Amino acid sequence: MAETEHGAGRRFVIIGLPRSGTTYLMSLLNSHPEVSCSGEVFNPYSIIETGEADYDTGRLFTRDTAPRYFLKDFFERYEAEPWKRIGFKLMLGHNIRVLTQLPELADMSIIYVHRNNRLAQVASYLKAMQTLNWAQTSRTREMKQKIVATPQLISHQWHEYAAMDFLFASWLRTLPNPSITLEYCDMFKPEFNAQICGFLGVAPDPAMASPLVKQGANRVLDRFEVPEPIEAYIRQLGLADWLENELTE
Repeated sequence: MAETEHGAGRRFVIIGLPRSGTTYLMSLLNSHPEVSCSGEVFNPYSIIETGEADYDTGRLFTRDTAPRYFLKDFFERYEAEPWKRIGFKLMLGHNIRVLTQLPELADMSIIYVHRNNRLAQVASYLKAMQTLNWAQTSRTREMKQKIVATPQLISHQWHEYAAMDFLFASWLRTLPNPSITLEYCDMFKPEFNAQICGFLGVAPDPAMASPLVKQGANRVLDRFEVPEPIEAYIRQLGLADWLENELTE
């Protein structure tokens, strides 16, 4: 049975894979005065709401023992405040019991984010793993470090991501929840703020802006220490469009 408790219609979840743009969207929505969007509440290593990450193992294990109860409590705490919309970020692969509960939470809106340029997505993932820095609000020297990767590593990672996105998108079409599907580049178009606010049912705010900065070069090949084998592999696959600039700077 779909959940109908008080406040359920204010709820939303951002779902996607790493480096698909979910953190950018979360930070953008948090710049709206009527929206609260927490981070990875079900991250295996921490609980990330709107403040600093909580690494307390006791709280983590309590969450993982009863994740659906934890989610219910999470929303009830924020619904005691005057936010019009309340959400969080759920990465694909974080908590299967929360993911499979979505059909029962039919009033919860789903924002699904994916990234067509798999080479850019994998490069961003490998860079974050290399630097252990998943989001930045200012430019640093480490952003210039080149990524060490082989075509085989690229292939492994992007096929895994593509398969997960394919399966989730297929399942999403069967769900009763209000939903919107966004591609990474959509979020950087001039009309996007109005679009996402319209979906959430709040008026656009002219001051909305994410504080995050792009961590890699716009030309994806410029991010790799040895780009030539990767370029040859991608061209052989017929995916040369992945080698172009992903965003218009």
